[in-house]
Amino acid sequence: MDINHYDSHWVKFKYLYPTPYLKEQLKFLFYFAISLLAILVVSRIIIISLHFNRIGLENIYPIFLGGLRIDVSTILQFISIPCLALLFLTITNFKGNYIHTAIRVWCWIVLLLIVFMEAITPTFIVEYDTRPNRLFFEYLSSPNEVFGMILKGYWIQLVSIVAILSLIGYKAAQYIFTRPVKHSVLNPLNTIYMILLCLLLTVGIRSGFQHRPINPAMVAFSSDQMINALALNSTYSFMFAVYQLRNEESASDFYGNLNEDEMLELIKHNMPQHSEFIANSGIPTLHELNPTGKFENKNLIIIVEESLGAQFVGSLGGKPLTPNIDKWKEKSWFFNNLYATGTRSARGLEAITTGFLPSPARAVLKLPKAQGGFYTIADTLKHQGYETSFIYGGESHFDNMKGFFLANGFEKIIDQKNYVKPQFVGNWGVSDEDLFDKAFEYLKTETGKPKFSLIFSSSNHTPFEFPDGKIELYESKKHTVNNAVKYADFALGGFLDKLEQNHFFENSIVMVVADHDARVMGESLVPIERFHVPGFIIADNSLNKVDNTVVSLIDLAPTLLSLLGIDSVTPMTGHDLSNLPVNFKGRAIMQYGNNQAYLQGDSVTILQPDHKAELYSVLNGKIDTKLINGPSNTALAHALFASWSYNHQKYKTIHN
Repeated sequence: MDINHYDSHWVKFKYLYPTPYLKEQLKFLFYFAISLLAILVVSRIIIISLHFNRIGLENIYPIFLGGLRIDVSTILQFISIPCLALLFLTITNFKGNYIHTAIRVWCWIVLLLIVFMEAITPTFIVEYDTRPNRLFFEYLSSPNEVFGMILKGYWIQLVSIVAILSLIGYKAAQYIFTRPVKHSVLNPLNTIYMILLCLLLTVGIRSGFQHRPINPAMVAFSSDQMINALALNSTYSFMFAVYQLRNEESASDFYGNLNEDEMLELIKHNMPQHSEFIANSGIPTLHELNPTGKFENKNLIIIVEESLGAQFVGSLGGKPLTPNIDKWKEKSWFFNNLYATGTRSARGLEAITTGFLPSPARAVLKLPKAQGGFYTIADTLKHQGYETSFIYGGESHFDNMKGFFLANGFEKIIDQKNYVKPQFVGNWGVSDEDLFDKAFEYLKTETGKPKFSLIFSSSNHTPFEFPDGKIELYESKKHTVNNAVKYADFALGGFLDKLEQNHFFENSIVMVVADHDARVMGESLVPIERFHVPGFIIADNSLNKVDNTVVSLIDLAPTLLSLLGIDSVTPMTGHDLSNLPVNFKGRAIMQYGNNQAYLQGDSVTILQPDHKAELYSVLNGKIDTKLINGPSNTALAHALFASWSYNHQKYKTIHN
């Protein structure tokens, strides 16, 4: 046997095997990741022990389960940077010693960051009742006050943190600059290994194959904001707050500015004339809502239909796809001219549950300052003795619905994981029939309290999936928006019939409303005709009418509280439609990308970024090309107030 033959064969194929250098680097990263995970777990144990009386034994498991997912995702995000560097090394002639040093410097910085963030967390929780978030860097704008507070009140913690970080820094510096380095060689198999590893890291960072990557709402389970925060780690909480800053555009940056006093005066002037403002409350729009109804402990059921615009509703001049909605036109309070505030579900839910005005920023469901203490009708009703719930057929962490609702008055969340053997599951969750069956099961359960339930459908959404054999298809191809609308109407009709047959309308107020239209688009600066949506309220027969007033989604919450007979204070700027001023024609505010429309009567003011406001006439429900001179500042005031009240936290929950 020729030994030299095998030696030459080995030399020829040696590049197909991973090099010892890569193994060493990956081994280091693995132990580094395990060390970070241990630090985060120990930190969470310490924090839980400090607040065990508040947390309770029953919340330990979901905190650790959610915490493990967040921790792994956080660590893998940091690990991905060295892995990309190693991938670069396997396909270039770059010297390995530079990569070696860069990886260890990066890991040292990450270790310092995580230890520092976890070390300050117990003190931060004592001060702010949550993990470090946007407040952590907001208060750095006042360094004298902040560092003075730390030195006076937390000097022991400060000294301890400095000592720990100094020790870590010293040991890390020794390791980085004294450890010998082995140079890498080009190796095709190394490249394949690293590509596969990077793909695996992507799945780990997302925490699975679900529609959207992991976020705080996905691990939220409690109405206690602090308890939900414990399922995060402080580095993740801080980074997520920084990431969310990009969603907080100010309307003044887009449309110009007004004097603050003038803005508030215009807002108040355009609120209901009977508003009794609460002086010295610190919340300019806070006023007493004097109800027109008598308080009788009636349930409130709000059914929000996904993407169901007026163009699909026969009784509103659209396609003949909604016979079940159409039949309620004559036996409900039916709104002929109801307009959505935006083009996304989060915007619609924002308006329906909080009465908050739209803005160029993302809906408040996703914004950091609204994750606690933000006004919702759920919080008002909870303090009136109601049992509050959000019922959805999909994943409730989508658009941070779960996180926002739990933090602002909703006590119970029912979503896709709560359905046992649903008849149909599509891309967006269970079918509308499954949703309504679950909702009815919940509503009929006696708890001794009136119920407020927000029920959100999802069948009418791309890719338009619904069960077979339920409807006669409007068009031969099944998965179309028209067929999905027809199925959504079918499921809704069955639910309303079931409520009626079981006498729910005798002790409940039921509202059906769409969050927005499907695929809003058009040639207009704001295609207002595509914001037109159906909505109706089933209550006392004396209220039955077809209402031609121009109505916005922000008007629905104050109206419902009034019909329920709820005597409360609220910052909502919307109108109680059951107690309108004389000759009130209504108005609607619509956000379309960066543009905003203020519709009033037969004219509409259009606001555009870096552009003077323009007033157009409205013809047959659409914007005419004819400009009208002299738009007022009312539209600008409403756009500015949304950003101003959010940024200054002037839209808060206040109880009588």
